[in-house]
Amino acid sequence: MQTISSVSIIGSGSLANVFANVLHDFLPEFKLHSVLGRTQGKAQAFASKYNCRAVFNIEDFLKDAAPVVVELAGGLALKEYALPILKSGRTLICLSTGAFADDDFKQEAIRIAAENNGRICIVNGAVGGLDFLQTCSLQHGEHELIIETTKSPKSLLGAPGLEGINLDLAKRAVVFEGGVQEAIKGFPKNINVGVITALASENPQTKVRIVADPAARSNTHKITYRSALADATMEFFGKPDPANPKSSTTAALSAAACLKNLYSPITFW
Repeated sequence: MQTISSVSIIGSGSLANVFANVLHDFLPEFKLHSVLGRTQGKAQAFASKYNCRAVFNIEDFLKDAAPVVVELAGGLALKEYALPILKSGRTLICLSTGAFADDDFKQEAIRIAAENNGRICIVNGAVGGLDFLQTCSLQHGEHELIIETTKSPKSLLGAPGLEGINLDLAKRAVVFEGGVQEAIKGFPKNINVGVITALASENPQTKVRIVADPAARSNTHKITYRSALADATMEFFGKPDPANPKSSTTAALSAAACLKNLYSPITFW
C-alpha cells in the first residue's frame, strides 16, 4: 500500500499552481496539507481547488504544518518565514534563492537549521548542473564562473535595475554586467539563477550578464565554468511560465523533483 506524505507550501500564485498540479497528476504519493498566503481570497481559492487548508500567518501555519515546507512565493516571503520554519526543525525547499545573496540572512538560516535539526534544500530552479559546480568546488582552486541570462525585454520591465533607463523593446541589449549582489538587487525577480550558481560553486565572485532580446522565445541561461580541474558550458532554454513570464515553469517542477528525492529510495544528484 502506497504511503502518503504531506507537504505544506508558501504562496498561492502561478508557480504554486504548477507545483500543486504536478503533485496531483504525477506524484500521488504526496498530498498538499496547507498553504500559507498573504492574500486571503487568493489563498482560500487555492486551498479549495487543491483540497488543503489555507493559513494567513506564520504562527498558525507552524502549529501543524507538514514536515516539509516548499517556498514558492518570492524572496521577501522566504526572508520573512525561513527562520521560524527552520527553528521548528522542518525541511524547507527554497525556490527564491536570491534571498541568500544577503550573507547575514544566509548565515543565520544555516545556523538556525543546524541548531534545530532543520534543513535547507536549494533547488535547480530554471537551470541545472549544480551537482557539477558543487563537485568542482571541493578542489578549492581558482576558477571562473559566468552566467548569462537572456530574456524578453518585457519580462524585465519593472526591475529596479532598469530605473531611469529607457529600454528599447525592439533591440537586443546587455542591460547588466557585474556581480551577484548587484544583480539580485537590480533584478530580484529575474536572476535567482545567478545566486544559485554562486552558492553551489562557493564562488561569491560569480559574474552575471543579463541580456534583453526581443527575439527570445525562451528564458536562456548559459553557465560557463573554467578551472584547472575542468571546463564546462551548460545552456538551458526554459519556456516562460504563461501566468508569470518572469519565471520558468521548470522552477516549480524542480521543487517537486526535490521533494520526490527526499522520500525516494533512489535519488539522482
